[in-house]
Amino acid sequence: MNSRQRYKAFISYSHHDRKAAEWLHRSLESYRPPAGLRAGLGEASGNALKPIFRDRDELSAAADLSEAIRDALDRSDTLIILCSSHAATSRWVDKEVAHFLTLRGADHMISVIAPGAPEGLPLMELLPPALRAALPEGVEPLAVDLRQDADGRRLAKLKIAARLLGVSLDRLVQRDARRRLRLMTAVSGVALAITVGMGAMTVVTLKSRQIAREQRDETEALVAYMLGDLREQLEPVGRLDLLDGVSAKVLAYYAKAQSDQLDDKALAQRAKAQTLLGTIREQRGDLEGAQDAFAQAAATTHALVERSPNDGDRVFDEAQNVFWLAYMGWRRGEIAQAERGFKRYAELAQRLVVIDPNRADWRIEVAYAKNNLGTLLFEEGRAGEALASFRAAFSIFEAERLRAPTDKQRLMDSANARAWVADCLLLMAKPREAFTERKAAAELLAKGEAAFPADQRLAAKSVATQLALARLELDLGRVAEARSRSKAAMNRLRELAALDPTNTRWREYVLIGELDFIDFAIWSGQPVQARSLHAAALANLARTRKGQEGGSWRPDLDGRLARQAVVLALSVGDVATAKRAAKSLVEALETSKVDRETAFGRTDLLGLAQLVDGKPSAAIKALSPRRNALPPASLDVLARAYAAVGERETAARIVRDLKQEGYAHPGFVAFWRESPAGGPPQSGVLK
Repeated sequence: MNSRQRYKAFISYSHHDRKAAEWLHRSLESYRPPAGLRAGLGEASGNALKPIFRDRDELSAAADLSEAIRDALDRSDTLIILCSSHAATSRWVDKEVAHFLTLRGADHMISVIAPGAPEGLPLMELLPPALRAALPEGVEPLAVDLRQDADGRRLAKLKIAARLLGVSLDRLVQRDARRRLRLMTAVSGVALAITVGMGAMTVVTLKSRQIAREQRDETEALVAYMLGDLREQLEPVGRLDLLDGVSAKVLAYYAKAQSDQLDDKALAQRAKAQTLLGTIREQRGDLEGAQDAFAQAAATTHALVERSPNDGDRVFDEAQNVFWLAYMGWRRGEIAQAERGFKRYAELAQRLVVIDPNRADWRIEVAYAKNNLGTLLFEEGRAGEALASFRAAFSIFEAERLRAPTDKQRLMDSANARAWVADCLLLMAKPREAFTERKAAAELLAKGEAAFPADQRLAAKSVATQLALARLELDLGRVAEARSRSKAAMNRLRELAALDPTNTRWREYVLIGELDFIDFAIWSGQPVQARSLHAAALANLARTRKGQEGGSWRPDLDGRLARQAVVLALSVGDVATAKRAAKSLVEALETSKVDRETAFGRTDLLGLAQLVDGKPSAAIKALSPRRNALPPASLDVLARAYAAVGERETAARIVRDLKQEGYAHPGFVAFWRESPAGGPPQSGVLK
């Protein structure tokens, strides 16, 4: 057994960065982990990061790495690279990196940006050539940044220590903060004793203020990390509970101080924590709690913008909260408020571009504003105007995506806008064009999944798009393809939903996929399987809403299940049961409060229920005002209603237009094959 001493880490650096390397070496070796962590680290002493190797001599006289250096590298668990312009051109740093890569690979390296590294220079230009060559194309390693306006020395030390000790940074930060608080308490006690005993009031006060300022600066640096890097690491994995903990800790910190005691930087940080809390509550379905969090954040950001109207970062934060408040108004059915909010959001987005037209993220805000306006127009049935707005948003998103092809958010933005274009085309009864657009969105998301396999939110969006594609395939008459696509998507979706049972959106995706299976079974001639699936979906919906008080009746969930009950009864010739189910559906539509987000399907359901109930004139009255903004299935119902009252030419025009656009849903094809639009209507309204 080799009994020679191993090193916790080997520090590789250029002699130009010697002072920073000396500080790093001394700081790490003297670091003592908090007492609560030492037991689990298996160290005999508190000096868990000893020893660390740092070569103290220049190697310019040698032709290659010395035997001592190679030996130290061989016995080091981790290589810490002090990255700078000098290190990037140092042949000795490159040789040390190359040698270590043959031993343990890039996963055991920590890149640390030196304090003197030029601002704005990409990290890749600070890395030694050997490390750059070892990294996959387009991949940049995570780096600790010693520069004062970045991590700073204290947070940088904690980040490196967390990596070397194999513990989460969050645990280390919390325990370190508590230890420093105890230290501050002890310092304060000593200061008080000195004050009482010696009367050196002025000296102690000045010292205490200095310590307090340092403590505040370091704490706020940690807060910035929690709202920045830590949030970016937690959001993609879909863990709402962990994000909730981040925002709660930040708000608890700021709750100890009154607003008039906080400077603008602290107020902005607090507002960001409140915004984060609002987004978590919204995803969990707590609309009232989300509204409250966004309102508090907006009040702060508005005041900050009034103080600094040309500060783009302040305007950006204000725009985010204006958006969220408008979105919450839309979710709650307060359309006038939502429209005002989205227009205000658009004004702020344009203002950002005026402040700095070169900022890509601010140009993107204009596209987001167009997307929001398109959503409102879509829900109001103004499909043509909505389509124009979404296409304008997509043109901006796509231009930005092409500028930054490895940017995940740009990819998701483009895919989302294209999906909205597909929805508009479907609302305009153009299923073939809608399928083309939706498929393009799915291909974008599939690329994103391949590039970012750990991002569960991206995976969920990709799966949801596959489910939507399957529904369009059913509309186009491709039943087998639709069923196969949906089955594959649902298998993946159930895996995702199991990762975070608190995520209501993922659970809804699962339920919608189950409703799709019911339709596939119905139109594949399997009524027994369809009834079994229908009963299971009803039970799943009840479980999804367990604990909710008076959850809103939703056309896309409750309404679709009710519609399927009608179609199931008709598929086996049980007209009486179908009519009873249709009457119940009409009653639910007339008495239940409908969530604005899915209210566009209410009229469509009402027309179908009235037709099945033997009231085709009522169905025409409900559907005809929206004839230019009805999806193909609802236009089919309208055509059947016209045929039922003898207006066969009108029915024939609708049927002809649907066929020209590629609509070939099995029920549509079967009905109009057996009951031509110009001939007598059949007794059954659905097949």
